[in-house]
Amino acid sequence: MDVEIHTLAWPNCDPRLVAAHTDTCSAMSVAVNYTVEQRPHGEWMDSVLANSTADIVGFLDIDCVPTNDAIVPASVRHVNETQSFIGIAQASNHIPPKSHIFAAPAFFFIWRETWESLHRPTFSETQYGDVAENVCYAAEVAGVRYRTLFPTHYTRTPDEGTWHLHTYGVFGIGTVFEGGVYHLYQGRFSQNVDLFVQVCRSIVEGRFSTEGLLPCRPTLG
Repeated sequence: MDVEIHTLAWPNCDPRLVAAHTDTCSAMSVAVNYTVEQRPHGEWMDSVLANSTADIVGFLDIDCVPTNDAIVPASVRHVNETQSFIGIAQASNHIPPKSHIFAAPAFFFIWRETWESLHRPTFSETQYGDVAENVCYAAEVAGVRYRTLFPTHYTRTPDEGTWHLHTYGVFGIGTVFEGGVYHLYQGRFSQNVDLFVQVCRSIVEGRFSTEGLLPCRPTLG
């Protein structure tokens, strides 16, 4: 079983993001192929898959890292066993119906031949869905089951308010997903980059914790 993991960093990306990402993935023994290029995210993902010969292709956003050394191997095993794909759960709050929960591209692993069997659906954003959402729609139409990792905690509320994950709950800046995935979101803002650097340092030093973070799914009552 051959596995490739890829990350895209635009040339104007804050170098602190790249350094923190590199250090964290190295500490978690995750080998990443970095591409530095000004290119739309989905278009780049299409190109990576079209040119890969690996059985499994994984993607990590430049502001998304594993918080432990188990989540990537576990995700690879799941994809190998199901010959499908897995990703962190997300809903496009800006694209109707705004309630579709799909596997987002920030942490995404796919059995390459499944993408081929679905006739290479584009990962690019369309009027009907965000990046990678079209792939999920194609899988749903074809009856291909895939898995999403749901958020558990987040650090702070975005300026525009928390983002909704349909009926499940909310997520925001610095979201932690089940199994051990951390996605910053809005890495273009310097205060968020500072947060990412701090979190990555805590992961590398083995002291990362969700203590003090906000719950994505508050209890009733």
